Amino acid sequence: MKQSYYNFFFKLESNGQYLAYNARENGLALVDERLKSVVCSLSPGDVPQLPEEVARNLRLGGFIVDDEMDEYRLLQVRRRQAQYDSKRLGLTIAPTQNCNLACKYCYETPSRLVMDEQTIERTEAFVKQQIDSGVKGLDIAWYGGEPLLCMDVIAKLSSRLIALCDGHGVNYNAAIVTNGTLFSRTTAERLKDLRVWQAQITVDGDRWTHDQRRPYRGGQGSFEKIIGNIKEACGVIQIIIRINIDTNNADHALTFFDDLTSQPWFEKEKITAYFGHVRKTTNSCKCSEEECLKCGDFWKHEAQLHNLLAAKGLGAHPYPTAASGCGATTLMSSTIGPRGEIYKCWNDCGDSTKIVGSLHEPSTLSPLHLEYLTESFETDEECRECKVLPLCMGGCVDIRIKAKRGEADSKDCSRWRYYLEDTLRKFYLQKMKEQAKAKPT
Repeated sequence: MKQSYYNFFFKLESNGQYLAYNARENGLALVDERLKSVVCSLSPGDVPQLPEEVARNLRLGGFIVDDEMDEYRLLQVRRRQAQYDSKRLGLTIAPTQNCNLACKYCYETPSRLVMDEQTIERTEAFVKQQIDSGVKGLDIAWYGGEPLLCMDVIAKLSSRLIALCDGHGVNYNAAIVTNGTLFSRTTAERLKDLRVWQAQITVDGDRWTHDQRRPYRGGQGSFEKIIGNIKEACGVIQIIIRINIDTNNADHALTFFDDLTSQPWFEKEKITAYFGHVRKTTNSCKCSEEECLKCGDFWKHEAQLHNLLAAKGLGAHPYPTAASGCGATTLMSSTIGPRGEIYKCWNDCGDSTKIVGSLHEPSTLSPLHLEYLTESFETDEECRECKVLPLCMGGCVDIRIKAKRGEADSKDCSRWRYYLEDTLRKFYLQKMKEQAKAKPT
């Protein structure tokens, strides 16, 4: 037996024990100094001198592995399994590239084009073809521009796709990314009827900050309308508030969310939040590189948000999860634009140079398509050596490609590279408090 390459040990000063964590199997254990020493001293060929049950639990948690086990190759297999899973189809659909806001950091080029009836039919036919090939689940993300400018398209295509899935025993799931200006209670209820269970809405801080960053195209502020809509629609479907942060608003984004959660209408079971990392993703983006936070600085602010959420009872400290890639890296995921054009990454939506196919033409694997599917941690020696690789799997493939071309200054390293220890300690303390409360008095 040998110890796993992906083991971490963090000493608990209060009792001299250690939190043991394995990134590959996501195992967490409380161990003493002796057990830690036994695990850390294991080399190929060793037989651990441990009780059978302890050894079995260490194996289940991934802390010790067989001599012949090549954990890195196991991660390669995990990546391929996720990449070529043919049972679920993931589609990001942008019924329009038009938008009623003029966000200063937007990476898209607006277009008034709206998905027409022929493209709706081609989308339905494409999904039908995938179902006939064995797909058992369909995940839809409505995107834009601002998708709610085309509520009629969303309703028409949703109804057809739901009927198609129901008729073939296929699981249907849908969410929407919207700026929130048109997200009235009536619209939220209509979306719920169309099986949209979650809406992501961006609010970038207090009224003044948000209105400076996300005004209407006419220049007037959008904060009041968006907050009014969230208040009105709260409880209809799950709402996720995205707070896009950069050097201009990062230091007071927490204060905004703290104030928001104090509102009497705020329902913690129905609304949560996360920070979005503003990046100069395309040449259309008007933000500068100097305004964008470096990865480590961004994750520091996100850790502070999680601390606030946990302190206010709005969520637990996050526990790591194994990564498996995104839609851009998987064969069964695509982004469909309003003309029926196909992209691999939704960051590319609207960029004619990033189109990899079309619903109106026979499918082919273009050079860019192949690049998205083949670029990975496997081509990066630094990633290969990283102990949090199972939790990251190389990060954002779009940023990886841009970094190789000199269009981005770094890779998209995971949050766990920056605050794994701190989060696990807080997770452990939270669990200890919960257990203490559960004990009969």
